[in-house]
Amino acid sequence: MSVIKELSEKYESYAIDLRRELHAHPELSLQEEWTSARIVEELGKLDIPCEVVGPRNVVGLIDTGRAGRSIAIRADIDALPLTEEVELPFKSQFEGKMHACGHDAHAAMLVTIGRILNETKEQFSGKVYLCFQVAEETGFGADDIVAYLQEKGGVDQVIATHIAGAAPVGTIWIPDGPMYAGNMGFKIVVHGVGGHGSRPDAAVDPIRPACEILQAIAAIPVNRHDPFKTLVVSPCTIHAGTKNNIIPGEAEIEGNIRFFAYGDGDAAVEEIRRMSEHLAAARGCTVEVTSEAMAPYPVINNNEAAARGRALAAQQGLTVLPPADPQAASDNYANFLNAFPGFYTMLGAHSEMPGTSGNHHNPTFCLNEDCIKLGIEFMAGYAFAFLK
Repeated sequence: MSVIKELSEKYESYAIDLRRELHAHPELSLQEEWTSARIVEELGKLDIPCEVVGPRNVVGLIDTGRAGRSIAIRADIDALPLTEEVELPFKSQFEGKMHACGHDAHAAMLVTIGRILNETKEQFSGKVYLCFQVAEETGFGADDIVAYLQEKGGVDQVIATHIAGAAPVGTIWIPDGPMYAGNMGFKIVVHGVGGHGSRPDAAVDPIRPACEILQAIAAIPVNRHDPFKTLVVSPCTIHAGTKNNIIPGEAEIEGNIRFFAYGDGDAAVEEIRRMSEHLAAARGCTVEVTSEAMAPYPVINNNEAAARGRALAAQQGLTVLPPADPQAASDNYANFLNAFPGFYTMLGAHSEMPGTSGNHHNPTFCLNEDCIKLGIEFMAGYAFAFLK
């Protein structure tokens, strides 16, 4: 494994330069035209064949030509609709667009990992898929790459890391089991009959059943769900009416569901549908319930793979953070882990630069570039050992 450490140090400046170039040219989800082309260009320079998959995803392939296992490594590449406030020599060149979540670092690390593994491929067997995913921030991209990998016969493991702006450099979190939540959005439309506020008996008011529905569904995690499995049902908007003497014809509720076990999101939507229909009918109304899978699966690490990752991280000198509760944020890297065993990690990247913060999705977000080499060494080292 010393060769991986040596090459990680050798190509650290290469990775940082590429990260800064990507940082200066952020592109929003499903608009990653330049970013995707730049990754294809760089992989070509490194003699790593690649394909564009779906809406500008890029998948590179390192094929040793020898039978063995296969592994996929994923990096997301899209930016956010923010105007950067940190004055850097490589500050975003585009107002209203910023890499405020570290995806520029993820992409640069993965290109460099590809460079290292391509140079050492005579020392292991099998295949490495380098997966550069568009549009993670809006829930796209992952399904296209997963389908592509399945068409190629699947992979034995998938791995990925996300930098953590609030955690110190040199730390890493690789928990067993659930790590991030799945996220389902829902919308409830209660249909009544509008009328004059002076004659509610001549109308069918949708507001009362909407209020009853809101209170009832918010209690689903307590009354209708396994108390040993975390579920969050949050009705976040309710809208009805336009004037104080008009009974409206409709009332709408929208919200989201966070869950940490496969299937819990769909089950919660069905419970919302059942309760809404009964409560609306009791008031003479009808109801429509629709849902959208913002992140259809929670991020659930394979315990065996995560344990192997923690052992390697400790061997490399990283501080492995202790077990902690999963976080309610979502990431559609979960789609990869639903299809293949593997793990996700959070890699410490906190910046001490004045005027910056470790708050992701914030215009003052900044990362400490010392984390880049550590991430490269960890993921390249894991793939090398797994295939060796």
